[in-house]
Amino acid sequence: MKPRASFAGAAVEVSDLGRSIAFYRLWLPMLGFHRVWANPDRVLWSRGYDHFVMRQAKDGISYGPGALWLAVSAESRAQVDQVHAAMREAGAEMLQPPRELDYFAPGYYSVAFRDPDGVPIEVAHRWDDLPDLPDAELVKVPGHGVTLGGYLFKPQAGKPPYPAVILLHGFAGHAFQLAPLARLTAANGYAVLALSLRGWLGSEGENDQGLRQPLDVLAAIDWLARRPLVDRERIGLVGASMGGQVALLAAAHHAPIRAVASYFAPTDLARWREGNPFVRDYLDDLCGPEGLPVRSPIFRVAQIDVPVLLIHGDGDENVAVQQTLAMAEALRGHGKDVETFIVPGATHYFTEQQSADARRRMFDFLRRHLNRS
Repeated sequence: MKPRASFAGAAVEVSDLGRSIAFYRLWLPMLGFHRVWANPDRVLWSRGYDHFVMRQAKDGISYGPGALWLAVSAESRAQVDQVHAAMREAGAEMLQPPRELDYFAPGYYSVAFRDPDGVPIEVAHRWDDLPDLPDAELVKVPGHGVTLGGYLFKPQAGKPPYPAVILLHGFAGHAFQLAPLARLTAANGYAVLALSLRGWLGSEGENDQGLRQPLDVLAAIDWLARRPLVDRERIGLVGASMGGQVALLAAAHHAPIRAVASYFAPTDLARWREGNPFVRDYLDDLCGPEGLPVRSPIFRVAQIDVPVLLIHGDGDENVAVQQTLAMAEALRGHGKDVETFIVPGATHYFTEQQSADARRRMFDFLRRHLNRS
């Protein structure tokens, strides 16, 4: 049985942020926490979807109400509602009625109030596994020493075996977020496996930013290829951000696939670290300098022998478009089949119109390389 969840998140104000970071780095990484975001006045640590924020107190002194914020886990949404009712009856100051939040953790539903000393308390329910979907099969897929969760979507038209596509999400994502794209891809005639990478909702293991995750994808390809509805000779990979990085790395492992479409992926992690100060702590804690090249697809272009489509926005503030341009140049320099689609004005988060334009290019690419001639 899984241990009962207790911790959801916390935030504290500290008098000296640099001193506190050094202190917490002595022991938080032992418990699986890594710094995933930082700026001059705050830092975010995470262990999967658990989060811990430290903020620099403005006056260097932080002892009053609001200096501490706690979030504890509830077992259900109903339990969140029960806490809300009890706190209202007790006359507690309510900070937030029960509601869903577009939060770091999936399925986040919480209520917030103050305790008698003014400390903010949040009681939250989060999904502990992928939820069922009415139009997809919830599957457990063997990875490289771990079990991965995901959804299998089947085309509504045509006859098997179908060409197939595996969809891979970005950092802190999961297979449920991929469902809208999976439905569109299935409507275009593909069997679709929307997969949660190791360390994220529905899957075992710890996130490793592309170290073992490509091996998990190889195992998932083998699992999918054995399904009767799938044409094992016509499988493609589509990934976004970290998922695009993992897709390219899987292709470099000579995965039995026909094509890869990668959205705004970090391809050279050392240059990504140099260019984006917000990911430096994350990469330093998780990978260390010696762990960056092995996770960088740009150093594996000689081993990528399938057509590649690279999609990127030229205004991306997280993963600079130069990551894709350099990857494309390296692939062409090795005589590889590569296409680029640069979206003017797009950041790391495409608008609906930008997403639609990119999808059209992606489906055109998949038809040319996965569909029968």
